[in-house]
Amino acid sequence: MSAEENKATFIRFVAELSKGNLAIVDELCSPNFAFHSPNWPDWPRGLQGARTLAQLGRTLFADSHGAMEDIFAEGDKVVVRWTAGGTYIGEARPGTPNRGDRFSLGAMSIYRFVDGKIEEDWGVEVFGPVGKPWG
Repeated sequence: MSAEENKATFIRFVAELSKGNLAIVDELCSPNFAFHSPNWPDWPRGLQGARTLAQLGRTLFADSHGAMEDIFAEGDKVVVRWTAGGTYIGEARPGTPNRGDRFSLGAMSIYRFVDGKIEEDWGVEVFGPVGKPWG
């Protein structure tokens, strides 16, 4: 598949997830799916890991909103710069806001495709407080 086809597939993937269509994970993620993030070092692999990742936002954030700010594709990779915000409702972890705090989030993700399916997700996510300087 071409870089542009991979990009279109990814945009469709995100659109379907935003509608709550979790079946799209089985259609567009590889059985060998792997998520790599310093914030989640022991993430499970395979389609179950992809399903869990697809549902993660619903378990961590209330009243959340997000956007793909930039999306680029080259070769077998699609790169996305994300922003999001809302209220953190997940459990306390290093690098996350306190439960109940409003947050803003910036993230960069690189998705590698194999045979038209998402095989790897390399991500870095950074939380910041709303209305306060980062750092």
